[in-house]
Amino acid sequence: MHTETYSLQFPYTTSAGQRVESISLKRLKVKDIKAVKKISDDPRNWDDALLSRMTGLVPEDIDEMDAQDYMALQKRFQQLLGLDNAAGAAVESAGPAGEVVSLSAE
Repeated sequence: MHTETYSLQFPYTTSAGQRVESISLKRLKVKDIKAVKKISDDPRNWDDALLSRMTGLVPEDIDEMDAQDYMALQKRFQQLLGLDNAAGAAVESAGPAGEVVSLSAE
């Protein structure tokens, strides 16, 4: 099984007293996605549950993580699922922004 380690910028201690300085990230499998789909049909609600399955941390421990580390892990999570390129490609394909036109407040 492929895993990688993320070293936290801001280590912390969980409510169970476990010191977390680094987190092992495992690649997700179809069974992980199926399990999360049972919790919610809305993909916007899947990030934390899938991140929990990827890291082995319970959601309550993820909630105690520093926001900077959380955002970095979320970005890595999206990269592993190939979601980061899809968002960038959608923005790039929209073309350049048009001219800004001021409107009257009347």
